[in-house]
Formats: sequence, C-alpha cells, structure tokens
Amino acid sequence: MSNLDLRMVKETFARLFVMAVQNEINFLAFTASLERSAFANLIEEDVYDDYFNTPLTRIFFDITKMHIEKDESFGIYNDAYWCGYSYFELQQRLKKPFSYLFLKLPLSKMMDIYPIFHEMDFSALLEFFEKEKDKKTILRALCEQRHCSLSKLSASTGINQATLSKYNADDEALLKGSFQNVYKISKYFNVPVSLFSRNTD
Repeated sequence: MSNLDLRMVKETFARLFVMAVQNEINFLAFTASLERSAFANLIEEDVYDDYFNTPLTRIFFDITKMHIEKDESFGIYNDAYWCGYSYFELQQRLKKPFSYLFLKLPLSKMMDIYPIFHEMDFSALLEFFEKEKDKKTILRALCEQRHCSLSKLSASTGINQATLSKYNADDEALLKGSFQNVYKISKYFNVPVSLFSRNTD
C-alpha cells in the first residue's frame, strides 16, 4: 500500500470519530462497535481492499447502523478528528488491536487529553499510553468499565473466582489462560477475542 493510500485510510478513520461526536453517539458504544467492525479488522490485518473505497457515510452506517444523509463538515480538524487520527497511529506503531487501545485509553479520556497533547509530538502520546496501559490489567479495566465484580463474572461464566483473581492481577496470567476461559470472558463482555491475544503483552 502506498503512503498516499494509507493517509486516505487514516483520514477516513479519523472522520468517523467526528461523525460519531457530531451525532452524539455514546463514546463507549461507538468504540465497541468500531472495534468489531470489518473496517477496523481489515486495518488490523493490514488488508486493504475495495471496501476502503466505500463512501464514508456507508462505512459509518456499517459500524453504527445510523444513516447519515450527507458527510459535509465531517472533515473538521478538531478534537474528535485528532482522537481518531491518534488511535490509528497507535495501532500502526504498536500493532495492538483497537479493542486493546480503546480499553486501555478510552475515547472519553482521549478527548480529555486533547488540549494537552494535540500540539505535541506524537512521541508524547506514545509515552502517555505506555503509562496508562500499565495502570490496570485487561480484566480489571473490563470489570470497572462494565461495573462487574469478579464474583458476578464467576457466576456468569463458570470460571473459578480464584482463577479470575489471578487474571485480574496479571495480564500475563490471562493471556496464558485456556482458550475456553478467554472465550467465556470475551463473550460475557462482548469484546473481540483478539483483545486477549499475545500481541497485547
């Protein structure tokens, strides 16, 4: 893929965030839909096909099921655009799935830090992300985000609470967990299984 093509994909990705904010879509709902979308999955897999020539409004509909008549003004270079652009750059440089990036640095937090980081070199955001990702394990972040206790998760998935406590304390334990347990956790929180892949450690 040429640099020009990649810039076009990045531009489309960033503009989706502008559309979401302008249409007042819940941040968590938007990123949850985006991380499971064909658009995001193709980017993660470095597969760029004809889908990327699809009109922006159609891609937005595929992700959100919200129909937008026109896409005018969706190219505004604002806080939402910067967030989308930054998530794309994080994914390209760190090779983490979007589900991991959105979990460790939620869109609400990304919007909050825009005034501080948007004029700084991208290396500053990379450093910030490295610190943020170590503050909470994957399971702890999921439980806090969804207001779920380990006892409730254990009762719902059938996974022993002692095992969940190990996962909650150490990402390495979770990433080494059985596929059956990982699948159950993924299904319970409705997140992609790729969130728990080894490339997130």
